[in-house]
Amino acid sequence: METKEKNFENDIESYLLSHGYVKGNQDTYDKSKAIDMPVLISFIQTTQPKMWQRYCNVYGDKAEKQLYTIFQQNVEANGLIWVLRNGVKDRGMDLRFAYFAPASNLNLDLVERYKGNILTCTRQFAYSNENNNTIDIVLSLNGIPVVALELKNQLTGQSVSNAKRQFMYDRNPKELCFRFNQRFLVYFAVDLYEVAMATELKGESTFFLPFNQGSNGA
Repeated sequence: METKEKNFENDIESYLLSHGYVKGNQDTYDKSKAIDMPVLISFIQTTQPKMWQRYCNVYGDKAEKQLYTIFQQNVEANGLIWVLRNGVKDRGMDLRFAYFAPASNLNLDLVERYKGNILTCTRQFAYSNENNNTIDIVLSLNGIPVVALELKNQLTGQSVSNAKRQFMYDRNPKELCFRFNQRFLVYFAVDLYEVAMATELKGESTFFLPFNQGSNGA
């Protein structure tokens, strides 16, 4: 039964890895900060090398610590979605944490920066210092976990309902990674036939919407 569950995870992971994702590394994920700082810094170094050099010149060996501080301050003030869309400003230095697809391919610089996004897929994602719970698959954008998937398989006697209950009763909404618009932006409960989604964990009050699209799309 467990093998069948793992095969389901294998199939989803294989699909993602063949469509631009890379495997995430739990060793560099900071549970207390709910972020993978080495990945985030790698993204900034690749897409904004001059700005990152300037940032390091200002903050020296405290650059990484300051980067997280200014990131988190802005997330708490404005929400993660706003920060991903707008970036932050620190002492006149503009830093971006993601690049969205440009309206056209005319601006090659924007195209290259968009391609510089690092999308990671991590299985059995250990997210907490409070327990040993894991999430089946987590998708991260430049080191920031944004999508959580709990996968169930009818062949093992479980369905999308079990995945929903897992989000509702086994995940503490007060943990940083689960706070609304702080890290995870969407939670998917998935089985072989159905998908449901929620955008905020509220314990037993968590509200799920159907996300079914059928075998040939919506």
